[in-house]
Amino acid sequence: DPNSVYWLPSDEEEMDRLVGQHFALKTLFEGNIPQVAFKMLDFEKGVKILDLGCGPGTWIMDMATEYPNSEFVGIDMCDVFPTNIRPANVTFQVSNALDGLPFEDNSFDMVNFSLFILALKKDQWLPLMKEIHRILKPGGLFHSREASMLLLGNQFVQWASQVFEQRLIERNQEPAICDKIKDIMQEAGFDILSCVKKHTYPARPDHLNREFLWDIKHIFKGCQPFLQDHLGLTTEQYPTFLQQLVTECQKSPEPRWDIVSTLGRKST
Repeated sequence: DPNSVYWLPSDEEEMDRLVGQHFALKTLFEGNIPQVAFKMLDFEKGVKILDLGCGPGTWIMDMATEYPNSEFVGIDMCDVFPTNIRPANVTFQVSNALDGLPFEDNSFDMVNFSLFILALKKDQWLPLMKEIHRILKPGGLFHSREASMLLLGNQFVQWASQVFEQRLIERNQEPAICDKIKDIMQEAGFDILSCVKKHTYPARPDHLNREFLWDIKHIFKGCQPFLQDHLGLTTEQYPTFLQQLVTECQKSPEPRWDIVSTLGRKST
């Protein structure tokens, strides 16, 4: 899409990253959605849920298998949806959320939305939140997960992160969105039910933190076209940079990568 500012490719390697990231986030937050959502919506009986920017559909497929009586719709601007295996309660469509959401008012019980930090410009967050608010039923829920920049770490990690952040700013995007999203959701009309920030530590050797280290490496890999020149690297040097980033992320002072899960509700 020529109007998209999204950084990452839609190739097989990126799909693998999104699948790995899905399960890492599920483990980090102990579930696909905050527990309080289950007190408000009856997923067993059946609700209608939209996954915005669903990518290869990992979140949807996971949820749809768990809640066969609920209806799931996934939209993404790229057709990277699963073709062979698709539960009966799942549909996908190609659509760019920035053109408005192709759904009627008050038509969904819940909207899920993850990691749009690389997809939106600063001034696109609020209009999109208002669109999400519009298509939710009264009492409907909006679940968002957003990431921070890579924080702390040694000089090398800080340098790489600062270049990344600077590129976002130059492209009129919002590097600090994870700390601002709660306020934007409120401005769009949502009541905030929960807002939880989790820290990940890519230097630590446990399985979950290793998953996030792998994720960070592959984000930097996918963003090569936007970062390479600004890091002062050639195409030939970039793989070495990625390996060094992984090595430096495991040194002290340890870096941190924050992810914020926010649940909002449209008032009844």
